[in-house]
Amino acid sequence: MKVFYRSYEVTGAETLPDDKGIILCANHVNALIDAAVLQASTNKNIRALARDGLFKNPFLKPILQMIGTVPIYRRETAQTDTSKNQDTFARCYELLAKNQTLVIFPEGQSHSKSHVQEIKTGAARMALGAIQENVKAPVVIPVGMTFSRQKRARTEVLVRYGDPIDLSLPDNISEHEAVHLITDRVKKGIEAVTLNTKSWQDLDLVKRLEQFFSLRSSKVEGDEVKDSSDYESKNDNLSDQSRKTLSERFQALQQLIEVQDLLKLHEPEKIRSIMSKLRVFERLCRACGINDYHLAVKYQPLLLTLYTLRTLGIVLIGFPIALWGILNSITPYFLTHFFTKKVSKKVDQHDTAWVMLGMLFFGIFWGIQCNYVYKHYGFYWSLFYLSSIILGSALAINLKGEYQRTITNLKVFVLFVRKKNLKAYLRTKRQELETELAQMVRIAKRLSKANTKL
Repeated sequence: MKVFYRSYEVTGAETLPDDKGIILCANHVNALIDAAVLQASTNKNIRALARDGLFKNPFLKPILQMIGTVPIYRRETAQTDTSKNQDTFARCYELLAKNQTLVIFPEGQSHSKSHVQEIKTGAARMALGAIQENVKAPVVIPVGMTFSRQKRARTEVLVRYGDPIDLSLPDNISEHEAVHLITDRVKKGIEAVTLNTKSWQDLDLVKRLEQFFSLRSSKVEGDEVKDSSDYESKNDNLSDQSRKTLSERFQALQQLIEVQDLLKLHEPEKIRSIMSKLRVFERLCRACGINDYHLAVKYQPLLLTLYTLRTLGIVLIGFPIALWGILNSITPYFLTHFFTKKVSKKVDQHDTAWVMLGMLFFGIFWGIQCNYVYKHYGFYWSLFYLSSIILGSALAINLKGEYQRTITNLKVFVLFVRKKNLKAYLRTKRQELETELAQMVRIAKRLSKANTKL
């Protein structure tokens, strides 16, 4: 996971108990890779529940059996004997009694929607059944997996473990009502640890706003910026975006989603107007090839000297090592890229296909190369060779983004030198937009307080 994803962060996993059976209820947005993402987030051995159709795949079946996956039988699947679920539940009760950890995806199947889908009752029935069977309640914990971008390698993923679901029930409640009550709590728990918007367009807008606000050293609710000198003092030499953890960004995005929903409901005209101004500002920056953080950079002599030395070090030392990694990995990389496009028919299948095909092609090609070195030069040279291509490949992946950033930064620096008034002009436009956004956030705070009272 740490190889495939550029940034991989986990929060809340330390709260998982050791002396109780655990049912993890997770959102399902990236097919089979979701189970691997969860397993990598904790030292506990996780047993996933997966639909029985996956066991019919000759390539997947031995893997699923090896990691102890428990099959479930769904009514939606043709020619499926759902009576076998009795054995499945009995097996789950047995594992929970042994304080093992299960993961279930209550949405039923992987999807590429921007919000949590309606969830099935399986998790609730399993939890309530375990209480009756084992006379000991399992711990039901919602888990959210948030991916920065789908259908793209080297993205970011945040795994958030939420608070345990309340399994207590009121008196004189029927079994049917109890199942649906716990199911509702499970859904709310998953929604609390995931980002949920009505559309991907809304989520994209919120992310753009979060990036815009991230350059402010003050809080989102903070004071208005008085003048250009005040604006400059509120910004550092580098973007705050690069220093934020994924968890901090997640919390900011959640707050902005709430703000956006309130303003769309109560101030639709104002929100449309300010979003239009934001789009104009972004287009202006894109036309100039400028990223938002460039407006906060102070081009001081010491900063320019250090940046130049760093770039020279990368070119003279890092690039030759990265080139070695590229030469040894370019064939399996392009084969993985090509076949991933062919195999992954949906957005949510991309990561699974990329990881599995990548393990296959890189394993084959690197194995052949190391075997050749071993036969001609011996074991130690083959070990050195494998270490060198792993190091070179890792450096090549990291330097790809570094190369793009360096070229962009150089172009922007030259542009600001040639057009001396451009930076001041864009800062002024940004300041005006920031002031309006701060006012809208204050309106949203008042609306939020009013809604809370209601």
